[in-house]
Amino acid sequence: MYQSKNLNKYKKIIICIFFFIIIFICKYLISLNLELNENQTNKFDYQNSKFIVIKRTCKICGLFSLFITNLGCIHKFLKKGYIPIIDLKSYPNVLNGCEAIKDNHWELFFEQPFGFTLEKTLKYGKNIEYKSCEDVNQRPNDNMAKNIVSINFWHNFAKKYMPIKQEIINLANKKMKDLFNDSTNVLGVLARGTDYTSMKPKYHPIPPSIDKVISDVKELDKKNNYDWIFFSTEDEKIREKFTKVFLNKVKQLNKIKIDYNYTSKYFININKNIYGNVKFNKQYLLNILILSKCLDIVAARCSGTAGILVLSNGFRYMKIYNYGEY
Repeated sequence: MYQSKNLNKYKKIIICIFFFIIIFICKYLISLNLELNENQTNKFDYQNSKFIVIKRTCKICGLFSLFITNLGCIHKFLKKGYIPIIDLKSYPNVLNGCEAIKDNHWELFFEQPFGFTLEKTLKYGKNIEYKSCEDVNQRPNDNMAKNIVSINFWHNFAKKYMPIKQEIINLANKKMKDLFNDSTNVLGVLARGTDYTSMKPKYHPIPPSIDKVISDVKELDKKNNYDWIFFSTEDEKIREKFTKVFLNKVKQLNKIKIDYNYTSKYFININKNIYGNVKFNKQYLLNILILSKCLDIVAARCSGTAGILVLSNGFRYMKIYNYGEY
């Protein structure tokens, strides 16, 4: 009997040790993968570096669709020994009003890997290749909410190789201070409507009804008594319905609203005014950043939600609706 108890005790110890070893190996592999070719690339200069200029020639892809795809492309080409450079200048996209322009507006929001810029790369680089990177298999996605290892990997990767500009982070922190009066007891809510609900685009996530979101937020608020609810949506009807229920507890940045053309093959009518697009996308990025810093999060599946998961340091509670795809 005594020997049997000891045997069970040793079995438990062995199992615990085994799990600790597995966790250690996983963490080591993640950190090893993140290192990539950094020892080589840190010493590169414009003359000797092997660059690959990445484009995604999609006129209708939103900022965070570009965000997750560009992260995947950077990861892919770093592993192949290239220094990736994101180009949102020389082809039509949502940041430049569908026109080729003078500046690379991507660099208004994000740093390039290792501090290289598109302008200097094209001017001084001697070894440059060009690649249209429409999509990649390995990238963040809006369906990874339960995959903590994947979230942690892309969080660390983005922080290291595609960080948001410090001035944008500082502005988001200032906005939070102004909105929440230093309170951290804040629920973030991202609701998706417009083209997703009206056009039902194939292979895109099915969002929850606003009634379902309101019901779930009511339950959470009753339980946690939030000081504020930070609400973000591009759909005016959804905004009106939500704010009518939660009244003064709701905090928002300046309203984000996109003019959708439901008869078009495109999801959105892109404003040709370049400043308007930069201003809109800056506001969108600030919304996602603030949502990523909330204590708890409730969100529909979309590229913006993938951005929230990547940018966040973690949530106390997280609900990402998953009703499949159209």
